[in-house]
Amino acid sequence: MFSPSIPEGGPAKGTRSSRRRQRPLSSDTAIQQPKAKRQRLPLSDATFVNPDAPPEMYEVKSDNVDLLSLKRDGIENVGAPRRELSVRSRKPKAGERASKGDGSVILTSNSAYSVSKLPALPDRIRTDSSSRCHGAIYSSNGYALALTLTHAVVWPYTSTLASPETFTFALPYPSKNSADPLPLGSLVAPSTSSENPGLVVVMPVSGKISYWESISTASTLGLNKTPHGLEETISGMFSGEHVVQIVDAESAGFVLVFSSGRLAYMNVRDGHGRPAISVQFLRNALNANHSGILSSIRHALSSSPLRGDIAAVRASSGTNKIGERMVVAATTKGKLLSWRVHRGGHHELVTDADIRELLTHEIVQADSGVDMSPESLEVLDFTFVPRSLDRKYVEASRLSQALLRHDDSVQHLLLLTSFTNKRKSRYQLVEVVISADSVKVGTVRPLTTYNSPVPSSAGFKPRVYLPRPALVAFVIFDRAAVIASMVSPPDSPDSQLQEDSHIIPATFEDVIDFRDEGSLQIIGSGVEEPTTNGHLQPPRHRTKNPAALLLLQGVGTVRVVISDIDRFTTETPPEITAKTKLEQAVFYSGRDENPLVFSGRRTLPFSDKETCNAAVQLSNEIVSSKAPHLMHSQPASVEVNMATRRGYLNTLIRHLKALNVHLDDRTRWLLLYNAEKMAVASWIWQKHEEFTSELPAGEKALTSETVVYINEHQKTEPNPEIGEVDPVRHWFLNDVWRLDIYIAWQYQVIKYMWKEMGADSAKMNRLLWEACTINNGALREAHRYRTEQAHLYGVDAGKVAGGNALPEPWTATHFIGNNLKRLVEFCHSWLDSYLVQPSVENSLDMNILQRIRDMLPSLTRQYFTALKEFFTWAEQSGDSSVQALGRDYHKVYDNDLYEKILKLKDYDLWDEGIELAQEWHAHFSLADLVVQEILTLEGKAVSATTNSKAEEARALADVKRRQMGELMSKYGQKFAFRSYQYLLENSGVQAVLDFPYDKNRFSTRFLRTKPELAKISWINDVEKENDIDHAAETLMNLGLTREQRLWNKKIELSLSKLALLAEEPAPSVNGDNTSNAPSEAEAKNGANLQKIDQALEIIGIQDKLYAQILPTIEQAVDQAAELQLAMDQHSAFIPKKSKALLDVFEDALGRLLKHEALEPLSLIDLLTLIALDDSHYDVMGDQFYLALVVAHLSLKAEERVDAERLIWRRCYLRTDWKKLNETNGKRDSDQVALVGETAAYRTMFKIYSDYYSDRNFHPFVKPLDALGVFTETLDRRFGEMDEGFRVMLLDAMKAEDAKLRAFIEKAQLEAWAQETRECAKTTVAEEIDRRTAAKASSTNGLEVVRPSVEEAAQANGNGNGLLGGKKAKPFERLPDTERSSKLFST
Repeated sequence: MFSPSIPEGGPAKGTRSSRRRQRPLSSDTAIQQPKAKRQRLPLSDATFVNPDAPPEMYEVKSDNVDLLSLKRDGIENVGAPRRELSVRSRKPKAGERASKGDGSVILTSNSAYSVSKLPALPDRIRTDSSSRCHGAIYSSNGYALALTLTHAVVWPYTSTLASPETFTFALPYPSKNSADPLPLGSLVAPSTSSENPGLVVVMPVSGKISYWESISTASTLGLNKTPHGLEETISGMFSGEHVVQIVDAESAGFVLVFSSGRLAYMNVRDGHGRPAISVQFLRNALNANHSGILSSIRHALSSSPLRGDIAAVRASSGTNKIGERMVVAATTKGKLLSWRVHRGGHHELVTDADIRELLTHEIVQADSGVDMSPESLEVLDFTFVPRSLDRKYVEASRLSQALLRHDDSVQHLLLLTSFTNKRKSRYQLVEVVISADSVKVGTVRPLTTYNSPVPSSAGFKPRVYLPRPALVAFVIFDRAAVIASMVSPPDSPDSQLQEDSHIIPATFEDVIDFRDEGSLQIIGSGVEEPTTNGHLQPPRHRTKNPAALLLLQGVGTVRVVISDIDRFTTETPPEITAKTKLEQAVFYSGRDENPLVFSGRRTLPFSDKETCNAAVQLSNEIVSSKAPHLMHSQPASVEVNMATRRGYLNTLIRHLKALNVHLDDRTRWLLLYNAEKMAVASWIWQKHEEFTSELPAGEKALTSETVVYINEHQKTEPNPEIGEVDPVRHWFLNDVWRLDIYIAWQYQVIKYMWKEMGADSAKMNRLLWEACTINNGALREAHRYRTEQAHLYGVDAGKVAGGNALPEPWTATHFIGNNLKRLVEFCHSWLDSYLVQPSVENSLDMNILQRIRDMLPSLTRQYFTALKEFFTWAEQSGDSSVQALGRDYHKVYDNDLYEKILKLKDYDLWDEGIELAQEWHAHFSLADLVVQEILTLEGKAVSATTNSKAEEARALADVKRRQMGELMSKYGQKFAFRSYQYLLENSGVQAVLDFPYDKNRFSTRFLRTKPELAKISWINDVEKENDIDHAAETLMNLGLTREQRLWNKKIELSLSKLALLAEEPAPSVNGDNTSNAPSEAEAKNGANLQKIDQALEIIGIQDKLYAQILPTIEQAVDQAAELQLAMDQHSAFIPKKSKALLDVFEDALGRLLKHEALEPLSLIDLLTLIALDDSHYDVMGDQFYLALVVAHLSLKAEERVDAERLIWRRCYLRTDWKKLNETNGKRDSDQVALVGETAAYRTMFKIYSDYYSDRNFHPFVKPLDALGVFTETLDRRFGEMDEGFRVMLLDAMKAEDAKLRAFIEKAQLEAWAQETRECAKTTVAEEIDRRTAAKASSTNGLEVVRPSVEEAAQANGNGNGLLGGKKAKPFERLPDTERSSKLFST
């Protein structure tokens, strides 16, 4: 069935020597095949001629076989594989990357190594991935072997075909118990008659051995029928004993390891090189009389309590003698034995050593990470250290000088050991040098990246490999592979200190994890070594760097190859960084059917800060296509490229979450920003292709023009010399990280083009629409993505990221915010020119113009968002200049939030504007829009040409009114007040009072909170609210604080008093006829009534004063004449040089004549400065007394004290006290009469007259106390006046003060004032007594009623000291002597 190039019988007999076959010169050199035979190798030198060209067609050969016959025990004889036509191989999936054109797929890679899945895998194994299986890989001949309970499968693992040429063997006498151990097998070096290796299989339990001299001819012949297919049975096996390992020790043969600990030598050729199976158990030469089976490890360890199970048996690569091998066995407890084995089975024990204690001591001393019990030490595996290495590798290695030994007396080993507890294991690579008389432990290299214990159920035992040039070790576990550098670290102070402290300096180490699922596990392994002088590999396995080969069940062959082994010897060897690990996970974990796992198995050995920085750096490289996996590529589809980069960014954040890395806010936001940019860039690219497809040939879209216009310092310039001729594609591949600049430049392009071709309105219309589309859509897409992905990145999308560590949000840079404002305003101007007031000559595409209009609300929304994001970020910045810029943007935001929303009504976008105002809580804009729309509809109803249109407008207006009412309920007082304010300004007060949909009575609250609307508010209180109390309070506050017209003020206060009296409850009494204490409301009403009475009394004083002036101005023709006449008549007491005081008096007098309500201090100025005739005493009373009353009723505290001092100063100044003090030649009666005529006497007399009715009113001020008032500072009326005027007024006050001081110092004013006060007091008392006596005599003994103060004053000449119409003589009733003492006493 096969058509081999070599005859089945081997070389022609004519070429065979009659003498014994000559042995090869070296057992380590592969047998040279005839050159003519190489034409049928599955791989040849041509495979490596063009490594960059991946195969397009693969020759697929089926492993289906013809079943010849079935023996009684069910064993099948397998026919030759049937050759089929070549078919196209499986198309690689997106993202899969071929390596060197061999069809392999990169699973992961970094600067130190690369992991790839080789394509070749037999269909039988691929389709049945769940059956128990194990195997091995043989780099020496390029074949892999897999064994199940019933079959052995051999295939060239380096084949570029997905379904390679496969040799499948049905095993004889398979075990019928599926739980039995799997068959053991090994490929055998090719014989001289074949280029392909042979196969030997051992059934572990039955001891059946099957040998095929060549895998290419084995299936054509039955067993025991020709010399090329043999079977044999191991004799002498114990009951329950089974084979556990087959060790290739060719050319000496094979070594079988049994579960009992015994070893056996097996050969598959006789002494003449012909196929023949022989097995003999090794004998121990040190104990020759031990009944034959003396060489077993079981016997050798029978006296040791620490003998343990067999960990591994390995054969050296050769000795200095042909046909001789060194075989070393190790137990788990640290027992080492070595034999020298010769071809034919001759052997001798060389070493028998127990090194457990030595191992424990050296490991614990060198590895500080061992915190387990020393009793848990186990030897898991070992390998021989290569020999004959180049000098540079020997010097670079951290292993001992045993590397330089080449004699067979020394065996140089590298052991894999472990300390284990229930949770974890600590692994080490330990150098051991065995000689005939000693065992030494050299370097101890801890493994720090892997600590998972070996599962007891694992079908694959850990293996360690140290391929040439012995710089990197591979440690293979059931679902992981560790790569550990055995190179000494570069010399440094730190490394020297570590070595002095017996601490192994850290060198390169990394772990490759495989998925822990189903049957996926390592079932076999092998190693590839670089081709060096003296150690030639077959041509099909040329390699420069060592590699480990892993056979993964359900996956195939995986190669772990060092990228550049020589780099490990440099001063900058490869190292694993946080970024390296993230790159592996990001670029490879997302690939379909990748058996590697990059997260969840173990934490990264890096700090959170290192990981965060690495994540940001990697994210930036992905966005800018600077990552090594993205560089040097020119994708045919930009959209696919960006989708790939988006996937990488998504994988990055998910991987970080899976690692439970604590990401700081800066990292979270920067990663999210980059992901947003990629998502938005993809959206823009789609729009670019849409725009381009819609335009005529040769015309560019704005998306293309923008790339060209962007400043050269803000983009990566393409290099035409290397073929970068498409600037748009180049930008989207390399500059997406500058997406904020691209978006902002859209308006810049519009601005430049408008200047260049403003006349081409049609083209500008199209470009403007594209700019709006990109700006609006890009920012909207960014915020949509941010909202959807915020939970993944662990941020709050509703908050703006701030702080000095974070840059400004890319969606809200000051450049974007500024240009969005300009773009929105340009749209307003454009629509105003071509839509609101369209020209007859307008040639624009109205459809595009309408799209611009429809997009305007959304574009405005993005503008507001950008402004708010920027100034919110700026507020959190520590840079004062940034904070200042943020405040400027905040002001712009507050202003534009009103204007830009309100502007939408010009384009009949009422509903859109209302929606936008609600979204941004712009209550003023919302209220104005709603009310304006109502007023607009009412106007349409009035101007409608038909009743139906009018009715329709009125109905729609009522709908909007209802909406306004609902908005009031929703947004409350702020919206309602603004609505009523606008309604009041445009439709009057009646519209406010008549609004029917105000369910919360906001109109009442609106009117009550507006003092200027108090005249409307009290009417609303009475008519609508029926709240008389509040109406009274409103009127009172209006009259007391805001009303300027005197008449209005009097009416308002009177109405308020009337309302208060109407609401005042009747007094309640107790059973004993005593009144209850007043309630709180009664007390409040009483206080309010008192305030009103006081205000009305002051109004009465102002009315009386006006009545005194009225006769003076009756002949005036206008207000100016009135004022002039009044000034001429009543300003006589004001010095002409006191210009400021005249101005104050004129201002107050003018307001009095206009019937304005004067403030207290102005009224006091009038009363104390005005000149009135003597008749005013009978009509209005004493003017200074009235001024004191005004001060008492309206002023408080210090202000009232100062006012009283001013009043008395001016009162004292009305009399010439110097003249009065000149008493020479005057009679007492004349002097008394002069005192009675003074203004001070009249004022004091009136005060004492009122003293009996109001004992709290006695505002007397002595002349000395009146000095100094308002000479340094003025009252509150003049605080904001011109400084020059204030100085002049102060001078006038000082002049008054100086005049008063002169009277005090030179005219005894202080004494005269005291005497005048006593005289006034006595006169009032006598008059009251006299009046009381008169009333008492008229009652005929009845109860005497004290007369009122008014009656007493009337009896004493109207209270001015006059009797019987004559001038009063206040001292005439006193004895002369007493009068003299009163008058002249000092």
